[in-house]
Amino acid sequence: MIQRKRLAGNSGLGYYTSQRKFARNGCIYCGKAADTREHVPSKVFLNDSAGLENLSTIPACFECNNSYSNDEKYVACILDVLKSKLYSNYSLNENMLRRLEKDWQLNDLICKAIQANDENVFFDIDESRLIRILTKLARGHAGYEFDYVRFDNLKIKIHYDYSFNLSDDDLYNFNCITKFQISPEVGSRGIFIVENLEKEEIAGYAFWNDVQKGRYRYRVDFNNQDGIFVKIVIYDFLYSRIDFE
Repeated sequence: MIQRKRLAGNSGLGYYTSQRKFARNGCIYCGKAADTREHVPSKVFLNDSAGLENLSTIPACFECNNSYSNDEKYVACILDVLKSKLYSNYSLNENMLRRLEKDWQLNDLICKAIQANDENVFFDIDESRLIRILTKLARGHAGYEFDYVRFDNLKIKIHYDYSFNLSDDDLYNFNCITKFQISPEVGSRGIFIVENLEKEEIAGYAFWNDVQKGRYRYRVDFNNQDGIFVKIVIYDFLYSRIDFE
């Protein structure tokens, strides 16, 4: 297996991941000096249940850490509400209900974006806000799992779809874990290296990270262009793939 080399630039183990108080960290979103830590993913997508105390964090500057809050809340709420309108066996959790009760402007915006009658559901999600948050989440996961990723001047391709549009084959292919022949740089997480001593073969696998069952999971891997892709599933409803090439 080929060992992937660390890219040039602000390199060094832990640039985006060190937990040391005085470590020289960079903001995963803009590259400036980091002065806060950001949860990846944001808690807004999760329930307040067991496991959040071990949620991954990554360095970010104060400005970036706060600039995504409104868009994240919008995306989390509108996806949850939309799923509840489309699937009769799915209900909004208490956290989401409380959030919408407190934020009447957001609640009004979502009510206007999702219209339902006895037979059909019509929706109009602000795609620019959705794309912004998917990109943000993918950068966080890629930076955390692979420790250093130079995002400058990378092309970003985003594809997403909803569960009601996906066939069984689509879901199988999306969830499938493939073997690759390039291992990430030393210090990376999320990659399992398997060695077959009898055949003298080494292979790597990037498994799914199930942050909270039924709410949020993701996977980081290499694409065919020697870049990185991140797959994110939110509420078992929105399926997305973000490629950094």
